[in-house]
Amino acid sequence: MSTALTVPAAIGQALRPVLRLLGPVLDLPATAEGRGGSPVVVCRASPAVVRRRVAASCAVYVAWDNRRGCRYVGSVCRQGPGAVGDRLTEHYAHRMAGLARRTSWCLLTVLPLSEGMPLEAVRVAEGWTARLLNPADGSAHPCVDLTQTPAMAALPAQVR
Repeated sequence: MSTALTVPAAIGQALRPVLRLLGPVLDLPATAEGRGGSPVVVCRASPAVVRRRVAASCAVYVAWDNRRGCRYVGSVCRQGPGAVGDRLTEHYAHRMAGLARRTSWCLLTVLPLSEGMPLEAVRVAEGWTARLLNPADGSAHPCVDLTQTPAMAALPAQVR
């Protein structure tokens, strides 16, 4: 029996424009296995579960509440396959907001990004995702240059 969750319909609908925009920079080969070809990893918002299910070192992640509302959008670009779980642990350990996050964040959707993607491009992907999903929590998202997509930001500087 599989412990994998599927993307709830309301969340899938909300993610549709994000997936269209981030499609060129998603790590599709790693994401196709075990998820019916979907680039989205969905799991309980638990650091241990995320570490078991997500092996990406660069990703945009979205926290959802029990009513399928978008609570938070973040990104991570670190060494090692446990990067997303490590970042979630840091969110939950936050002195002021940690308890509220542990209480309200029920599901996490993770969009693994292409290996070796520059940090600037990861931040652009996070900014666009936050702009499209309008999360209830968090306000320190990167500003979005409406002329620059995540795919454009991922190109080497001399090509742009």
